[in-house]
Amino acid sequence: MDDSTHPYSLLSSEHGATHGEARNDRHEENSGSDAHNGPRLPASTAGAQPSAKKSMLLGGASLFVCVISFVFQTAITHRVQESYAQPFFILWVSHSFWMIMLPLHTVYEKMKPSARSLAALKQDALVASAKVIVQRKRPSSASEESRLTSPGDGDEYCRIEPMDADEMTTASNGAMAEQTGEPTPSMHNVFKVAENEEDAQNDNDGGSSRNSDDNSEIDESRVLVRNRPVWVVLHAAALATALVGLLNASAYLWYVAVGLTSMSKVTAIYNMSCFFAYLFSVLLLKERILLVKCIAVVLSIVGVVFMTLVNNGPDAQEAAATQKGGQSAAVLLNRELLGDLLALVCACGIGLYQVLYKKYAVPRNYHSLYYVNFMTTLLGLGTFAVCWFPIPVLHVLRVEVFHWPNRQQLVLVLANAFFGVAYNAGFMIALSVLSPLFAAIGVMLTIPVTAVVDMVMQGQVLAWNIFVGGAGILAGFAMLTIAEYKETVRKASGRAVVVAAADS
Repeated sequence: MDDSTHPYSLLSSEHGATHGEARNDRHEENSGSDAHNGPRLPASTAGAQPSAKKSMLLGGASLFVCVISFVFQTAITHRVQESYAQPFFILWVSHSFWMIMLPLHTVYEKMKPSARSLAALKQDALVASAKVIVQRKRPSSASEESRLTSPGDGDEYCRIEPMDADEMTTASNGAMAEQTGEPTPSMHNVFKVAENEEDAQNDNDGGSSRNSDDNSEIDESRVLVRNRPVWVVLHAAALATALVGLLNASAYLWYVAVGLTSMSKVTAIYNMSCFFAYLFSVLLLKERILLVKCIAVVLSIVGVVFMTLVNNGPDAQEAAATQKGGQSAAVLLNRELLGDLLALVCACGIGLYQVLYKKYAVPRNYHSLYYVNFMTTLLGLGTFAVCWFPIPVLHVLRVEVFHWPNRQQLVLVLANAFFGVAYNAGFMIALSVLSPLFAAIGVMLTIPVTAVVDMVMQGQVLAWNIFVGGAGILAGFAMLTIAEYKETVRKASGRAVVVAAADS
């Protein structure tokens, strides 16, 4: 789902809305003309901030759209696969729809009172894309390159911090966030990996030097855009195409899992992707291990074990088999275990995708919501242009014998894609007007809401282990989020000291 993301949500604030506004104010005071200093900040951060009441209303409405979209997409995917078991084709259509994210964002920008010109929007996306290239070439960037993070909504995985509104989705993206039931960069994970602890401790000593490096990188990026704009776009497209393979492979497992097990299980297990992101940060980026985060990961794993393995005795199997039209209890159990396992592998893949997306596709200290949707659109284009080829391969291998959907099935497939885009858009807005912490906790409402919908659709009361397991996952998520929120506040205070010293 991308963005959100999405995966994929990322603003020109440094590490969150709580202190991003002050940074943007300073940027505007010192920036001078657009011609000299490059593109203005995204309107969501550069413009006048709405009142607190309006922000809460808009953010709350956006989160409502996210939760409803997620639940609808999950339910639609579950329903359509009862008669049209083509999970990869459904995925391909859904992720291809990410192509419309940039046009939609452009229309949104042009409709605003303080509309930016198309040239400014183009420059915004290109400079961010060029900065990704520049920072990869600089040896001094090595330590910060490990910063990681979706549509759709993509720092370092030394600690996971709530994503700024611009850094989310691809994914959705997308990042992708798309996860209105389906994984997206953006789609569901509202975490980003923050700068490593050593950088945090050296903020006061190295703040001026780092700001100088950032300015130098931006200047070099503008030169690259001016001299080789086509190369910058091609590089971004190639990067998106490379990332979309991992994203779609993981998302495909989610679509298959939805057809095998309950929606509530898939939703809860999928939300473990943030914990896998932390684990990958420790294993691949040598992040310092923190006790509170380890406890959070253990809680989430215990929660999944409760959901998948506990209360699966003979009586429970027979009762479930009776409600499934007389299927064999053993067959039903095997199907559900396979679905749970696929959802777990999907969460693992999405966590890895987040890390790689932030490492290779997110420019440091240049957070642009427009750039996020630019990358989300490229992910959609990459899916549309490249990721169709598994469809005939799966057909030849008889894994998914392809046939075109009938009218009713096509409506459901398109509705699934629509709710994916709606999730990405809603999550982007929520992250731009509310704190990342609020957005993160709000999206976790998909777990209990999906459980309720599951009970209604299946006509049965979920077993106690589903509730206990879900509570364990939510508890682990809450611990991780609170720990990161405290760390974000601490870093914000440290940066404020650096800025005050620089201004004086």
